[in-house]
Amino acid sequence: MTTISDLVFTGYQASGLANLCAMQTEYYARDWGFGHLYESVVASDIGESLRRYDPKHDFVQLVLLVGEVKGGIVINSRDGQQAQLHWFILHDALRGLGAGRKLIMAVMEFLKDQEIPHVYLTTFDGLNAATYLYEETGFKLVEEQFASTWGREIKEQRLEWSDNYFKK
Repeated sequence: MTTISDLVFTGYQASGLANLCAMQTEYYARDWGFGHLYESVVASDIGESLRRYDPKHDFVQLVLLVGEVKGGIVINSRDGQQAQLHWFILHDALRGLGAGRKLIMAVMEFLKDQEIPHVYLTTFDGLNAATYLYEETGFKLVEEQFASTWGREIKEQRLEWSDNYFKK
């Protein structure tokens, strides 16, 4: 049985984001019925992210099990004032071990270290475990709408985190 101590958390490595893309498209096809349109959006976004990637301003955290990518999370900063959280996923076998919480906490530490005051993400209704982690770390739901961005109609959501939420 896998435990969190079996996992290695590491930064960017070659093919790491391609592996996250494959994990994302396989999971969302299998569990949510997303097809080629979703895969094209994710692959295009990852390609664009890699063209802009700067380890001083962007954050990649991969989860490895026996050297194989089994999850990860990415933050792309735009201008040092706003960033986007992307591609947060874990292999089914790693869920419930605390790896997701560890990834989210690493993101929050990065935002603090880089003094990035605002981050957003897009998701959709039904991803309860991820939404719980987002809300637990201070993300707030700011927008919901039905859309077909990823190939089938779902209730898309935008969540935001801002250090202003915590200032009195």
